[in-house]
Order: sequence, then structure tokens, then C-alpha cells
Amino acid sequence: MTERGFEAMRFPFLRIHWILVLFIFGCETFTRPHPDLAGLRARAETQAREEVEISATLLTREDARRDFSSDLVEKGVQPIWLEIRNGQDQEFVVQLLSIDRDYFSPSEVAWKTRALGEGRLDERMLYFLEQHLPVVVPPKSSISGFVYANFHPGAKAFRVELIGERDSVHAQFVVPVEGFRADFMRVEGRAHDAENVPRDLDLPGLRAYMEELPCCVLGGDRKTAGDPLNLVVVGTAKQIVATFVTRGWDLTETMRGGTVLRTVFSSVFGSRYRTSPVSPLYVFDRPQDAALQKARKTVDERNHLRLWLAPVTVEGNSVWVGQISRDVGVKLSSKTLITHKIDPVVDEARLYVTLDLAASGYLGRYGYVRGVGSATPQAPRYNYTLDPYFTDGLRVVLFLSDELRGYNDIESLGWEALPAPGE
Repeated sequence: MTERGFEAMRFPFLRIHWILVLFIFGCETFTRPHPDLAGLRARAETQAREEVEISATLLTREDARRDFSSDLVEKGVQPIWLEIRNGQDQEFVVQLLSIDRDYFSPSEVAWKTRALGEGRLDERMLYFLEQHLPVVVPPKSSISGFVYANFHPGAKAFRVELIGERDSVHAQFVVPVEGFRADFMRVEGRAHDAENVPRDLDLPGLRAYMEELPCCVLGGDRKTAGDPLNLVVVGTAKQIVATFVTRGWDLTETMRGGTVLRTVFSSVFGSRYRTSPVSPLYVFDRPQDAALQKARKTVDERNHLRLWLAPVTVEGNSVWVGQISRDVGVKLSSKTLITHKIDPVVDEARLYVTLDLAASGYLGRYGYVRGVGSATPQAPRYNYTLDPYFTDGLRVVLFLSDELRGYNDIESLGWEALPAPGE
């Protein structure tokens, strides 16, 4: 047979082949699942605000497969189930953007999760639309449904804001992602056990306490001074995680074999690893209670902070002593083999986190205290891995608020003043 004759036979055969494939798979239809609403409701966290109850549950991967017949997490979708019970006589509108400013529409999720050869998507789209959370909550009634949010590693933090005819109601949630082992806030009362009851301070007492703290963390040997303790946050663990995560910060995973290898892979191949672990540093004779980071393209470039729960409270609120710096690359180290190189201008990282929390809308008060000790570019200090840094010697104290604050509503405590440029 000639080559031309073979080609003439081959193309009709290929057409028949694809027609058979489309015939076999094109007949696939969407079978409606049966969501386990009772199970979701039983797991939900409920918050009550002014005769309004808001309940929220983050779906696990198994939940999503059961309730949507698809692995939504693999598609980057994190469904959140909400139930809102309105006991007021006014109507509310759900501000979906407060839950996720880039949430997916029902039709978009239906398209992303379509099966191979699923020709018509009418049934799938209709199902996803029916499961979507209604945006109007009539007076003296309740609604429930799903919001198709973006998957977030570690934990999903979101605010549910209800806009009323007279006023608004909101609640803030932080829900850990199933299976994520975080190096963060294992127990908020870690330093507040029966043998170590926290001492409650007033504002002058807090200022004096902050000024008496050590200048710096201790390195891995628990003896050598490291990065400066340049940050204090006042608020609950939930407030801290919710505020930082909604601003794009990620929780860090625990340090173990798999996470270390993935960190090395990210650095070598330039991939993004948003929840990479951080090494332990020490304050109050223990490693950090919390660690968060905001990474760029790779783990080589990120802002990262560590927090330790202090054995004091102020006006009944938890006090977290912290250290923040900006990683600008990696280097070899005689102390830890491979480590991050920090930006020597550590005050810039302190400024960044202050502005970030102000932009969140949940910064209530701020002030600066002494205690770090100044160091100049001409006579810098060195951290545990021998990176130089310089600073004006102040640490910032940031009070988180339960209510949204505009920039003009943030109160200055009027403690220490930042030095003028050139001083």
C-alpha cells in the first residue's frame, strides 16, 4: 500500500476513534449529591451578635467530594458553609467580599469541576447555584449555603459582614485546614497555667515591662543573642491569626523532614512555599509560640515574624512579644548549615507590619517603647547567624481591636517618638 493510501485510511479511522470516545464519555451526566448539612451544622462555630447568629464550617476535602462530587481543593476552591439566623426586624445583605474578595461564582466552580466528556453542564451549574449562600437575610428568618472561597494553606480566616438597613453586624472566624500541622498557638494559655498566673498590667506598667525585656531573642544554643525583639502585639490568638491571615500572611508548618526538604526544593528551584517552617529561636526559655510569614516567589524572600506569649496581660488582654525581619536571600552558616540572610534595616520590617495591621482595619492603638538598644550602620549588631543589622532601638506595641477602625480612628499612645531622619 502506498503512503498516500495509508494516510487516506488513517484519518477516517482517527475520526471514528474520537467519535467513539465522545459517544462513550459525552453521555456522562451529573448526579446530584446529598450534602450532610446536619454534620456541617454540628461542627460549625457559632458567634452571636445583637440577635444575629452566624455559624461557619470549613469543608474538608472529604466533605467537598461528598457534597459536590468533586475534589474542589485540587481546583483551588475552599467551600465554606454558613448559616445566618436573623432575630432582628431589619433585613441584612451579606457582603460576600468580606468572606473572600476573589470568591468563585457557582457557574465558575461547575465549569472547573466538570467531568471528562460532560457535554451539558446545566444540572451541575444549577446544583452549585442552589447550594450558594443567598445574599439577602430577611427579618426574623434564617438562610444557609456555601461560599466558594479560594483555598488557603494552613488556616482560612474570614469576616462575615452583614449590612443592615439601620446598622451592620459582623463576625470574624479562623478555621484550621484539615491535616495542617502548624507551628502556631498550640495552646494560648501555654504561659498561663495554674503555676504561672499572668500578672495584669495597666498601660504604664506595660510600658515599663516592655522596656525591661531582653533586647533580643536567643539563638539555637539558647545563649547567643539573635534578632532584636522589636514587636509587641496585644490581642487574642484568634485575633492575631485572623488579622494577619486576611492580610496575606501564612501560618508556618512544624519543622520536620518533609517540610525541610520542601523548603530546600523551593529555594533551589525557585518555587513558592508559603507555609515553610522557621527555625526555633528562644524567649522565656522556650521556642516561639507562633510564627507567620508573607512570602514572595520563593522562601528566600519573605517577611517573617515569631511571637511568644508573655506571662503578663494588659487590661485583661494577652501580650505577645515578637521579632520581625525581612529575608532577602539564603546563605551558608556555621551555626545552621543553611539559613536566611536578613535585611539589615530591621526597622523597615517593623514599619511594614505596623502599616499592614493599620490597613487591616483592626489596629486600635499603637506606641513605641525603648528596650532594644540602638545600633548604627557604622557599628551594627549581629544576629545568631552573624548577619549585621542596625536599628533605632525601639519596639512597636500594637493593640488589636474587635471593631473596624479607619486610619483616623487609630490612637497613638504618645510614648516614645521615632527619631527624625539623620538622628
